Amino acid sequence: MLVKIKRNILKIIRLLMLTKYFQRSTVLLFSKSLYKAQVFTIIYNEITERNDKLHDINTYSGYGSNYRLALNGFDKSRTGRSIKKIANKTFKKRKKQLDTGFCEGVLFATRSWHFLEPLLQYYETNNLKYYRYDVNAYDTKYFQQNKVNNKAKYHREYSFSSMKKMFRVGFDPGLESNIYLDSPSIKEIEKADVIFVDWLNHNAFWALDTLPTNKKIIIRVHSYEVFSFFPCVINFGRVDGLIFISHGIKEVFLELWGWMLPKGILIDVIDNIRLPRKELTIDQSGNLNRSKTIGMMQYAQSVKGFRFALNVFKKIYQIDNSYRFLLCGHKLSEISSSENELLTKEINDFPSGVIIELGYINDVREYFEKVGFILSTSEREGSHESIIQGMSYGCIPIIRNWPLLSPFNAAQKAFPMCNIIESEDEAVKKIFTDNSAFCELSERYKTASDVYFNSIIPEKYLAFINKVKKNEKN
Repeated sequence: MLVKIKRNILKIIRLLMLTKYFQRSTVLLFSKSLYKAQVFTIIYNEITERNDKLHDINTYSGYGSNYRLALNGFDKSRTGRSIKKIANKTFKKRKKQLDTGFCEGVLFATRSWHFLEPLLQYYETNNLKYYRYDVNAYDTKYFQQNKVNNKAKYHREYSFSSMKKMFRVGFDPGLESNIYLDSPSIKEIEKADVIFVDWLNHNAFWALDTLPTNKKIIIRVHSYEVFSFFPCVINFGRVDGLIFISHGIKEVFLELWGWMLPKGILIDVIDNIRLPRKELTIDQSGNLNRSKTIGMMQYAQSVKGFRFALNVFKKIYQIDNSYRFLLCGHKLSEISSSENELLTKEINDFPSGVIIELGYINDVREYFEKVGFILSTSEREGSHESIIQGMSYGCIPIIRNWPLLSPFNAAQKAFPMCNIIESEDEAVKKIFTDNSAFCELSERYKTASDVYFNSIIPEKYLAFINKVKKNEKN
C-alpha cells in the first residue's frame, strides 16, 4: 500500500516537473504524457484529490470574471498557441472542401436523449427528415471487443491517446473501416451532411474521432462540460457550430476557452425545447398546505447545493414549524459521500413527515401540485429545468445567485423575472414575504414561464442548422 502511495506521489511530481519543462522548451507538441501533464495541472484539485479543480468555486477566488487565470497560462503557452493555430488551419481547410448542397436530413447523436427528444418530436410533427444515432450502441460493441470495464476512465484516457490524430490538420476518419458502426448507421451518416451532437464531452469527441471531415458538426453545450477537461482535447477546427443553452454558460465558456475557437465558427444561445405543461387539476386557492411546502429536485447531487437549501429550511422551520420540505430525485443515500451521510442524519433529526425524500416520481405534475416554493440553490446551472417546470405549475421560484457563475450574472439572465437571492437569510425572508401574497405571485410566475415554452424555440434550432448547412457566417 505504501509503495503504491509513493508511486502515485512520484508520478504527480514527475508530471509537475514535466509541465514546467514543457512550457519552456521546444519539445514536440503532442507527446501524450507531456500534454496530459499540462492539462492535469489545470484540472487536478489537490484538496479533493480529484480532477474537479475547474468545478471548484475556490479555484476562482479573487479572479472576478477573469476565469481564464485558472488555466495557469495554458492559453499563452507554446501548447495553447499551437492548438489555436491548428484549429484555424483545420477550419479553413475544411471550409474550402465543404459544399452547401441540400442533404436528406440532419443526424442527431448522443448517449442521453432527454434534452433532444422534444427537438426530434418537432422534426416528426413537421415531417422533416432526420436520423438518429445512439452512441451507446458504439460503446457496447467497442467495450465488449476491447474488454473495457472502467468506462469513465476509458473515455478520458482515449481522448488523450487520440490527440495526435485529433489535432492533425489532414486527419479524416474512414467510415467503412470502422468495425463498431453497423451498415445501416453508416449509410445514414453518409446521407446526412450535418451532425448535431448533444454535450461537449465524450459525445463530441466520439463524433470528431469517428465521422468524416466533410460532415458539418454542431455541438450543443450545457454547463458541466465548460468546467471539464474536454475542451482541452477538442480540435474546434472540426466544429462548425456551437449552441449554448444559456447566456451565462456561453460567457463562461468564451472566457475559459474562447481563445481555442477558430474565426468563423457559428455561435448562438438557444433555449432547451420543452414539452407543453399539463394543466393543474386542483384549485390552488384552497390548498393551504401548498403555500407551506418547499420543494427541490435532484438535491442529492453535490452541485445542487443542498446544504444551502437545508439551512434555509432549518431557519424557516424554527420560525414556523408548519412548513414541510418535499424532495424528489435520487435520495441522499443513493449517492455515496460523507456530506450526504451527514445531511441524512440532519434530516432524520426532524420529526417524521417534515422532510420527505420521495425518490424518483413518474408524474411531476402531481409533485408540483403539492409544492408552493421551488428551490434552486446550485453552485452552477445551465437552464435549471425543474425551476422552469415548477414555475409553469405556479410554484414560486427561490433562486440563488449560482456561485460558480455569479461573476457572469448567469442566474439573473436565465430568470430575468425573478429576484435572485445571495444568502440563506435572503431566501428565508423572501419565502415568508411571498407567502403573504402566494396566490397572486403563483399566477404571476405561471404566466411569466410562458417565455420558456415559446413555439419559436424549435424554429431557432432549425434556422441554426440551416445556417451551418449553407456555410453562413455570424
